[in-house]
Amino acid sequence: MGKKLRNFLVAFVAALGLVVLAFASQTTTTKAAAYSTNDLLSGMSIQQKNYGTASDVNLTLDWDATGKELHDGDTWTIQLPDTLKVKKAGESIPITDKDGITIGNAVLNSDNTITVTFNDKVEGKNDFSGSINITNGIGVGKEANVGNNNVVIGDFNDNMTVTTSDADFSKKGEIGTDENGDAIVTWTILVNRNSKNYPRLTVEDYINPETSGQTYIKGSVKVYEAAWIPTRPGYYNKTKQITNFPLEEFDNGFKIDSLPKDDQFYAVTLQTKINDPEKMVGEKFKNHADFTWGNGSGNGGINTGVADGSVTSNANSGNGNGKDIIGMVTLTKSDENNGTLLAGAVYDLYEYGNDTAIQTNLTTDENGQIIVKDLPMGDYYFKEVTAPNGYQTSGTELPFTINKNLTNVSVEAKDEKEGNTSGSIAVMKMDEATGYRLAGAEFTIYDSNGNSVGTITTDNLGIAHRYNLPQGEYTIKETKAPDGYLLTNQEYKFTIDDNNLTPGLFFFENTKEDVFDDSYLVKLHKTDSKNAQIGIPGAEYTLYNSDGSVVETKVTDENGYIQIDGLKPGDYYFKETKAPNGYDLNDTEYHFTIISGTTEIQTIQTTDSRTNGGGNTTDPDVDGNGDNGGNEDNNNVGGIIVDPNHPGSNNNGNNNNNGGIITYPGNNNSTNTNNTLPQTGSKSGLATSLIGLVVLLGTVYFKRRHA
Repeated sequence: MGKKLRNFLVAFVAALGLVVLAFASQTTTTKAAAYSTNDLLSGMSIQQKNYGTASDVNLTLDWDATGKELHDGDTWTIQLPDTLKVKKAGESIPITDKDGITIGNAVLNSDNTITVTFNDKVEGKNDFSGSINITNGIGVGKEANVGNNNVVIGDFNDNMTVTTSDADFSKKGEIGTDENGDAIVTWTILVNRNSKNYPRLTVEDYINPETSGQTYIKGSVKVYEAAWIPTRPGYYNKTKQITNFPLEEFDNGFKIDSLPKDDQFYAVTLQTKINDPEKMVGEKFKNHADFTWGNGSGNGGINTGVADGSVTSNANSGNGNGKDIIGMVTLTKSDENNGTLLAGAVYDLYEYGNDTAIQTNLTTDENGQIIVKDLPMGDYYFKEVTAPNGYQTSGTELPFTINKNLTNVSVEAKDEKEGNTSGSIAVMKMDEATGYRLAGAEFTIYDSNGNSVGTITTDNLGIAHRYNLPQGEYTIKETKAPDGYLLTNQEYKFTIDDNNLTPGLFFFENTKEDVFDDSYLVKLHKTDSKNAQIGIPGAEYTLYNSDGSVVETKVTDENGYIQIDGLKPGDYYFKETKAPNGYDLNDTEYHFTIISGTTEIQTIQTTDSRTNGGGNTTDPDVDGNGDNGGNEDNNNVGGIIVDPNHPGSNNNGNNNNNGGIITYPGNNNSTNTNNTLPQTGSKSGLATSLIGLVVLLGTVYFKRRHA
């Protein structure tokens, strides 16, 4: 071969290799486009105009991608304002073109966004436009006001009017315990909710102990003036407790003979004792109230109204007299400054309401711990008798509660070394009506000059501590209320000095912001099938409408609970869609009905069985070999997922993913067998890149060899 011809071929092959390499490199870097709200939004409108706080808002979003080349896998995320709220996360709406061909899918997300994902039907075109009409799954947000609202999405807006409920009277109940640990129901009657002119308005409520399972508690009636919160539709404040009303009490109920103001919204509370404490869990309790008022024309006609309520046990069922529920507490003692665990601290254990210790001389071990088992449901506190050597005895009570949701409690205790002149305080936060302990309340401590010296937040026992406070005068105030509660104006002043380094426990109470009764909530409690006292976290449940459409999917919390609110009256069912690690999937459907006007808090009890190493449930990597410890043929990571969109489907054992069982999306081992070119985001250009690189290197080698 001539030298000129050889040089030409070498140059040609090298150029060809560079072209192939460049082309392959380009195919590996193509990614799906991600559009934001304004990128495709061309308009928005709210159909109808008037909505209640629990209504579905009929929203239309216009979009236009003219001039933009859409590809398979491209996404468009639309951010909703706080005046709107996604109520049905996971709700899916198909996107079609003018010929009715589905070109994508819109999904409602729990973070108050809508994500549109386009499919391969948009390839090769740049003139797509259309509208997305969402008739359910989006409701009124918490930032909406009663009255006219300007709803803004991207650069577009429309008006929406939010109205209050039509009901003039309603009633709801909440199960709990009183200061003696007796099971009670606290009933709240909302009277003249819309502040109409109701002259000589009377309220009567009578309870039959034999048929209702309850006994009226004399002296429990309280009356408050109330007002809806304009900036939070559906929530109200108890603005003032009143005492100037004519009350007549009987063994089985009461009568309020004419409330003071004709056009005032009132909240009336009363309590009933549950006759059989064993029925505190699972039993439905009902109550009925009657109302009469004049028509404002002297001795003219009398008008009447009624309100009915019912309640079943829920996650806040308190610390009643359940004989079968026992728990344990672990106290851990440490040095306040360096966290060193302290042995030799001696404590006595008390039950609230009893000045005699139920256990004495409990001493922390080498791990700084005291463990007390077999405690019945109730409220307790530790009090230090003797400090460890070299430390000061603390006078702070350490309270805790044992109930059906808190059967294994941990309490932290800290001591300061002898000679330390600083002090400490403790705070307990409770629901005003029921006495439930409230987590998440923030308190700020101020010195005598009004300067903040720090904040503390209550834990799941409703307790917060502050240590290392220098001697001086202080004030403590609540600066952030727990979710769903009103900020209290209650405050305490206290002094820390040599004679009082640990002032007593400070009690704060909050009033609840109650949602009015055109929306409802449901709770699910997941427990171990062998031990109903063990709540199981990490179980995924999907709530469905009666037609099988998805309402919402949630995962049980650390105590095994799920709560879903904002529900309308109707038929629903829960189904487990992912089992927690170590448990078998429970495919039972748990059906229930929400009835309008009952204000019942539905609670679903369900159990899971531990896996025996086989079946469909995968376990964590218990053997440490890098696999998931379960059925290796399924290749499922993190348990079994049932298709929420096909709740009736099942697993046929062949893992073909045609319905029923879905493998974990992060471990999809399927291959492309349709002989089509890869779409946007494909990584299959790697082989072509390698070929181009080999050709190029071979050419260089050949050239150097014949140089």
